[in-house]
Amino acid sequence: MLLGKKLIIKSKLNRGISIVEILVVIAILGISVFAIIGVFPFGLSISRYAEFETIAANLAQSKLEELISKPYEELSIGTTTEPSLSALDVDFANFWRTGVINYLNSDLVDTDQDLGLKKLEVTVYWMDPKRATSSVTLVSVISHR
Repeated sequence: MLLGKKLIIKSKLNRGISIVEILVVIAILGISVFAIIGVFPFGLSISRYAEFETIAANLAQSKLEELISKPYEELSIGTTTEPSLSALDVDFANFWRTGVINYLNSDLVDTDQDLGLKKLEVTVYWMDPKRATSSVTLVSVISHR
């Protein structure tokens, strides 16, 4: 009799997996997979923003280098705007930039007098995927030689 009870207890332990247990495991795996998949669009949007920011920094740097290469006397005080950079490349159609040139005093503060220093400021703007305007600004100072 005792032997029979042990067999019954042993057979209850080896009964297998029920359908409810399988459904619970599938639900947990499904929730986990959807949580992981939900992170990918966020990562892609951050990657896309970084790409635009890098392009804008390169466009600003190229304009700043162009201005620096000119003689001091040829740099006119004021603001210039390029409403579209598609003339450089079709991929830059969503970018635009402004350049501002001002006189500086010895304390690096804007002034109306030419004391031998000019501030060059280039800002590149773009429309990010969320339709908000973003920008990158680079500033440099040159002196009269």
